[in-house]
Order: sequence, then C-alpha cells, then structure tokens
Amino acid sequence: MIRRLLYVVMVLALAGSVSGCGLVRSSIASLKSTADFVPMAADARALAEPGSEDVAVIAAKELSGAIATVEREQYRPFAGPVRVYVTRDEESFAAFTGVAKEVRGAVILKLFLSGGLRKEPDRIKRILAHELSHLHLGQRLGIYGYNASLPSWFQEGLAVIVSSGGGAEKMSEAGAAKAILQGKSLIPEDTGSFFFKKFAASYGLKPPMFYRQSGMFVSYLRRHDEAGFRTLLLAVEEGRGLRESFKNAYGMGIEEAWQQFIKQLKQGGAAS
Repeated sequence: MIRRLLYVVMVLALAGSVSGCGLVRSSIASLKSTADFVPMAADARALAEPGSEDVAVIAAKELSGAIATVEREQYRPFAGPVRVYVTRDEESFAAFTGVAKEVRGAVILKLFLSGGLRKEPDRIKRILAHELSHLHLGQRLGIYGYNASLPSWFQEGLAVIVSSGGGAEKMSEAGAAKAILQGKSLIPEDTGSFFFKKFAASYGLKPPMFYRQSGMFVSYLRRHDEAGFRTLLLAVEEGRGLRESFKNAYGMGIEEAWQQFIKQLKQGGAAS
C-alpha cells in the first residue's frame, strides 16, 4: 500500500511537468496498461497500439537517429532503456497521458506519441526527438530532480533546439522576438518546482510562443558560449541545481543572461 501511494505521488509530480494536464487525470492515465502495444519490426523499441501502425512505422524508422541526436546534443547516453508508445488516435493518447488530445507527444513515466500525428507526418521526427530530450534528462535526474531543479523554459527550450524546432513549429522566431521586445515574454526562473511548475499560461503565452521563446533563449546560450553550455548541461545532468550550474558555467546569473539576450534582439541580432 505504501509503495503504491509513493508511486502515485511520483506520478503526480511528473504530471506537473506536462503543460495543460490535470494532476489527477494524468496520475490515473499513467496506470493504464500498455500490454496491447506491439513492437515494430523496424525497431522493437517503438511499440504500436493496434491502429497506429502508420505513425509507428515512421517513428520506428526515425528512432535510432533521434536517440543519437539527443545523446550527441545532450552530451551523454540515455541512462535507461528507451521505449516509445504510439497511440491509435488523439482520444487514446489523451486516455494514456491525461493531456489534451491536441498535444502530439508527452512523457508520463512512459514516452507517448499521438496517433494524431498522422495528420502532421512531417512533425513525427521532431516531436519524437523533443520528447526523447525530456526522457533523457528525466532518466538521469529522476522524477523529483527533473521537476524540482529545472524550470519548464529550460526543459522545453532544450527540447526545441535538440529537435530542430519540435513543438514550436506554429510560431516563427520573428514573431517570438517581436513579442519579447513588446514585453510579452516568459520570465526565466533559475529553479523548478516539484508541484507548482510554471508553464506558458503562467506568462500569458500560448504554448507555441512559449516553446519558441524558450528555444531561442537556450539557443542563444549555446551559441554565446558553447563550452559553457556543455559545462552547464553536464552539471545539470549530474543533479546540480540550475542556478549554481549556470553561475559556474557562465559567470553570471540567468537574469543577466536574459537581459543580454534581449539587448541582442533589440540590436537586430540573430535569435538562433
């Protein structure tokens, strides 16, 4: 009984890392069995719910490359096995994750891709890599560490740049830059939260805008000092807090770096 209660608490925390989902709804969804999912011939690490084979076959073909990309961009191999569960359709995705059916990927203990991606097949590769970025850090930090130490702008920004824009496709860099200069932007905190994480709505932003702004800032940090970015990410993956790791890597706080980023935008500098 105690172990089950602990499990539910852990799930609630992880559910808090997924934008737009209710904690209770996601915790219940995470208990749903995936026993009917079938491994794909092209890559058994990709598993299809019956009816999702058209999406799953693409995910299976892209999986090895996406894993390699995440490991290269995040400087370490995955700490555990990788499994990707592709749901039959949007409704099934919502049932397994507890998130809105319009979302195309989520990590709720397991990594799920929505069968709704058949409507947007060109996004499968990017959404797969985006979610693998989350899984990679989650495996190394655990549920608590991933949420308590990392704010959502860092999690999502990293996933966006690693996936070449996955999740931010509906917002251009030009549009995001304009919003930032108008004061309609995220505020880059230097720590996360176990239960009370901030997301797009916390700043009055739509998810694509939040993802694009986050990705632009993380891209700026990497471009500004690539060696420092590597030092930062390796320290974060070792479980050191973002605030301390950032200060050690860049010699300044995140707020100062954000102001420098805005200054570059004002000067018309490239965002990424």
